[in-house]
Amino acid sequence: MSQESLINESHEDEQEFLEAVNDDDYTRPRASSRHETLRARRRVEALLEERRLKRAIEDDWMLLDDEEDE
Repeated sequence: MSQESLINESHEDEQEFLEAVNDDDYTRPRASSRHETLRARRRVEALLEERRLKRAIEDDWMLLDDEEDE
């Protein structure tokens, strides 16, 4: 199977998916409760904070390594 046929197939699949969605009839799924929404938001914020802290630690280690090399 050639790369071109794979690209064409994925493009056709994408078009079928896009055509299947009727934006006029789409309704956004609603969270079951305010409590669940807040819990999900807090979880995302905690994950973002964890990622930020890991990056800060990695940056600090890189700075220390650079100072030791000099």
